Amino acid sequence: MSLTVAQLMELPCLRRAKVLAGRNGLNRIVSTISVLEYAVPTAMQKKLYDSIEFWGSELVITGFCSVADDVEAQCANIRRLAEAGEVGMILYYVGLIMPRVDPRLIRLADELDFVLICMPENEPSLRYSEVIREVMDAIIRDELDNPSFATDLLEQMTKLPKGQQTARTILRITSDRLRASAVITDAAYHILSAAAWPRTEASACEELVGIAARHTGPENCWEVRERDHLWIYRAELSPGSMKLLIFSERGKIDPLLWKQTAEGVRLSMGVWGKQHDQTDLSELVRAILMDEPIKMRRLGDLYHIDVEALSDMWILKSQTTQKLSRWVKQIRELSGHYADISLCEPYENDILIFPVGKRTLREMDAWAEALARFCRENGAEAKITRCPMLRQTADAKSAYELNHACLEDAIRVFPRRPFFMLSEIEFVKECRRIAEEGKDAVRSRTALLEPLLEGKDGPDIVRTLSVFLLDTNRSVTQTAEQLFVHKNTVKFRLQKAGDLLGFHVGDAAQANGLICALSLLRMLRSDRAD
Repeated sequence: MSLTVAQLMELPCLRRAKVLAGRNGLNRIVSTISVLEYAVPTAMQKKLYDSIEFWGSELVITGFCSVADDVEAQCANIRRLAEAGEVGMILYYVGLIMPRVDPRLIRLADELDFVLICMPENEPSLRYSEVIREVMDAIIRDELDNPSFATDLLEQMTKLPKGQQTARTILRITSDRLRASAVITDAAYHILSAAAWPRTEASACEELVGIAARHTGPENCWEVRERDHLWIYRAELSPGSMKLLIFSERGKIDPLLWKQTAEGVRLSMGVWGKQHDQTDLSELVRAILMDEPIKMRRLGDLYHIDVEALSDMWILKSQTTQKLSRWVKQIRELSGHYADISLCEPYENDILIFPVGKRTLREMDAWAEALARFCRENGAEAKITRCPMLRQTADAKSAYELNHACLEDAIRVFPRRPFFMLSEIEFVKECRRIAEEGKDAVRSRTALLEPLLEGKDGPDIVRTLSVFLLDTNRSVTQTAEQLFVHKNTVKFRLQKAGDLLGFHVGDAAQANGLICALSLLRMLRSDRAD
């Protein structure tokens, strides 16, 4: 048994709290609780926030102190936490620091099944420590009374987002539960994944694994005499393949809990880490997209690939259930004519390409067009996205997940694009965010089009603007060709649109709001058509 949000709501410290949203998530297990104050004013604060690792099954306490009046930032925080698998949030000091809980937060939390809890409003005597102490005390007592870790681990992993269902997450949950470092190695004690306890001790894992490797005895748990209170536990995850090592500096682990741990990790790895010990290039791509730095480094060294030097990523995303892997060899050969290719490997139904070296924009466009042409001619239903200037491997994971989430919307907004840039996917994500805020938010952006739609030729003008700004990169000739009208007709409509709007529609600086409005119009019309 493990404690759910609903059970924690019965604690004395939460009796007067109200569940505002996300009631479908009340049955989710809570493994820990933490404080997070979202901050946006400086680059350093953003860097600190982006560096935090979220592992799911966590309740977060906040007063939104630094963004008390910024509802968009509050929504962005909830969206990110939900994507990371966190179960919910407890809001403090509503009416004092936060003026109120905006309806947009409630709608978003309901959509995401993210439990939103509000402590009593206008109450200055509230303390974070009361909830933290009672919740953690309840969780620890439950762990001691009900050592069902194998079941708990499987349930937690099942409810996490797909991108979090990795060996690394399995180890982090295990480490947090045991308050001990957890490591998976291959048969030769090479580290595949590790989760240090505490997290600041990550550099010590290699030394500890070395100690375990030198132990020649048959036993699967033993005390290291030269290190006070250090106990090492070892289990085979797959015969002759992977091992689980636990390093406890708090003394012996309860035998039943250790048995449950080994069983839970073995079962979880069987579901979510089957290929974790493989050493082929596709596994290096998987390690990059799952952000598993230890495995990345090991495979990179094995294949003499400097993973840190991979600054660009190209995604060929399958548009059906069709697997693109059958074309990997041909796409690798084709790409080799345009760039030095470090990796070109399948990932799920898609293909990912990591080039190295510098290329001109013209060379990249020619490469993308060649790939698009290959897909059309060979019946490979795929869309291409270029992700340039990735600063670190974690950016590759974020870019892939963003493309996966927003590509369909991008196709709706830019239906004639043969390929996309990551910046265009990011723009579409922002449009989707506005659409999810509700009718008022959309109306505030699309009100710009109302003067155009008042006349009988309004739909023609809006359609011409859409093709001109979204499809043809402001080319009058191409716009005329796509609309099957004369160039002068296009020029007339653009001039009339400018007169009605009060600015030149071809002016990039002034047209930003217009582009957003036209994009929302296309996106929402497609939604209604669906």
